[in-house]
Amino acid sequence: MANSCLVLGLVSSILGLTCVVIALASSQWLKVRAPFFQNDVGLMRHCDVTSPYCGDMENLNALVNHDYAGWFRTVQAMYLLHCLGLLISAVAYLLYLIRFLEVKGSFRALAMLNFIALVAGVFSVTMFGVQMEEFFGVANPSLPDGVASLGYAFYMAILGCCLSFVVLMLSAMEAIHAIDLIRDMQNRFTVWTTPYTLFVEEEP
Repeated sequence: MANSCLVLGLVSSILGLTCVVIALASSQWLKVRAPFFQNDVGLMRHCDVTSPYCGDMENLNALVNHDYAGWFRTVQAMYLLHCLGLLISAVAYLLYLIRFLEVKGSFRALAMLNFIALVAGVFSVTMFGVQMEEFFGVANPSLPDGVASLGYAFYMAILGCCLSFVVLMLSAMEAIHAIDLIRDMQNRFTVWTTPYTLFVEEEP
């Protein structure tokens, strides 16, 4: 059972990390087709539809609404934290499987790390989905409907969050199992170290 959880944790971590890396490397989070702005925009990359140009987010001020630049930077930072958490989780599960890590109590730290990574990922995806039009200045009511639509990379990011949730559940199960093992060992140690007393029934 424990080995199965470790294998599932490693596979889920790798798949989740793959989704996150694809989302980070893609410009297909948001497709904007406004008359004055036609771009495919991601968290770290953008591509101009009208030309072959694609670049990183070094020209952030030219792409993102100035009032929301700070929020967009926060979304970027939180999603990078999400990516880092899944990377550490995948490495940790690999080390558990090859028996390099044997400390059962470390599963509690891994579960906490996975919780932080999941919160960071959900925050990033939620903020981007809710504020996407405000981020890139296409929330003007004078613009026609459908000038901005979510791309496949955004849904890859959602899938990555779902896999991160699975990793969290598996690490939490391992942490609970480890706590039970530690308590069982403590109980056995207590029994082994308790002196035995021989009670002899005295005759009247």
